[in-house]
Amino acid sequence: MTTGIYIHLPFCRVQCTYCPFAVSTDLGLEPAYTEALVAEIEAAGDLGRIDTLFLGGGTPSRSPIESLRQVIDAIRRRSAVDPRVEFSIEANPEDVTAAALEDWRSLGVTRVSVGVQSLHDDELYPLGRGHRSSAARDAIALAVASGLRTSADLIIGLPHQTPAGFEETLDAMVTAGVGHLSLYMLDLEEGTALYRQVREGRAAVPPDEETALSYSRAVPWLEGRGFAQYEISNFARPGEVCRHNVGYWQRKPYRGFGIGAHSYDGERRWANSRNIRQYIEAISSGRPAVDFSEELGATEQREEAIFLGLRQASGLDYEELIELCGEKGAEWASRGLESGWLRQQGGRVAFTSDGFLFSSEHIAQLF
Repeated sequence: MTTGIYIHLPFCRVQCTYCPFAVSTDLGLEPAYTEALVAEIEAAGDLGRIDTLFLGGGTPSRSPIESLRQVIDAIRRRSAVDPRVEFSIEANPEDVTAAALEDWRSLGVTRVSVGVQSLHDDELYPLGRGHRSSAARDAIALAVASGLRTSADLIIGLPHQTPAGFEETLDAMVTAGVGHLSLYMLDLEEGTALYRQVREGRAAVPPDEETALSYSRAVPWLEGRGFAQYEISNFARPGEVCRHNVGYWQRKPYRGFGIGAHSYDGERRWANSRNIRQYIEAISSGRPAVDFSEELGATEQREEAIFLGLRQASGLDYEELIELCGEKGAEWASRGLESGWLRQQGGRVAFTSDGFLFSSEHIAQLF
């Protein structure tokens, strides 16, 4: 069986105001962190056959090429890498240069995912991003011209954003030639700077209705330009689907390395500490850095199969839904098809674009 590998590279020049992820702005820890990452990979033993490899963060594009090479060499020593491997790296626009793209290609990178978020400076400013719209346009142009598969992340529901403004950003990305788009609705997570600013009235986000309108318009608009929706937030031209993320949704085994990284073997999930100093200390002392682990019983397996299946545009096979949910599933599907938040394709049931907007609430009815 093939496995996906995720490597977390947490270093950022600044932490964005909306970011809840495991990041560090202490760039002086980078050499020690790289050493710990290599040691964690070496201690993992045989990783099997690798078909996807994803460098996420944080800001992987800020890591020196020498550090990235050390980490990837360790992966190759511990695995058989499929010659058709999908190898992705997340990048901030300000880090994307012709030289950087060639360095990443020399590692084996096949796909670059650029954190654009918006092409309007008044929308980027409240996020604390380290780039302006002109840098994002230049980065996308360079990435597309390099021949690497290029993805762009965009956020819906930003301060100062309007449906028309979002459509301008979307159009510019499609026109530039990206093959993959991820459209995330802003999630104001407690503890982030932007959450505090909104709560205290120092920043304002668009009404939920406007955010929903932007998303609902985007789905058919992208479809008309050759982008198929394959998951609630992800759209791709033919052949450009992110196989690594699909592996998560299809519950394939994967291993994660670095702070906050998760792993799954089909029966158990576990995750490393989000504290970078604790992580480095544990690994340097020859101890695992795991601070969370759970065995997945029948109930957890069932709920994951439902939730992860239905977040994909292909949905669930109707017979599988009935097997997982019984009569409740049949009633749920009938209600959804009648109300228009579900659609039927062949023997499968899946959310419509409007249904995706409230998918969490709809899925909760099955638990």
